[in-house]
Amino acid sequence: MNKFAQVVVEDSTSESVQEANIDSEKLYLQKKKEDEIRMQLDEFAKELAQARNLRKNH
Repeated sequence: MNKFAQVVVEDSTSESVQEANIDSEKLYLQKKKEDEIRMQLDEFAKELAQARNLRKNH
């Protein structure tokens, strides 16, 4: 007598690829946010320098 059974095979490579894609997306978004914050800080530093120069000249 032969018995047939269903076997579930997990595709670990596709799971690891999906995890890698998610990690790379998180890193991209984090880098993008850091860049935005740096730009805002640069703008603020310029405004602060202008305000100092105006105070110094008056």
